[in-house]
Amino acid sequence: MKIIESGIKNGSNATIMPVEICDHVVIGAGAVVTKNINEPGIYAGNPAMKLRDL
Repeated sequence: MKIIESGIKNGSNATIMPVEICDHVVIGAGAVVTKNINEPGIYAGNPAMKLRDL
C-alpha cells in the first residue's frame, strides 16, 4: 500500500516503494524510499535517510 500525504516534493528519478509518507517531506533526486517516513524533513540517498528538518 502506498499512501502519500499532501505537501510532498519529489525529486526527479526518485524511487518510492509501497510505503507511507507523512505531510511536508522533500525527497531528493535519485533517492530510494524503502521505509515509511513519519517525520517531516528532507530525505535523500539509497536508502533514503533524513538529512535535516524543514
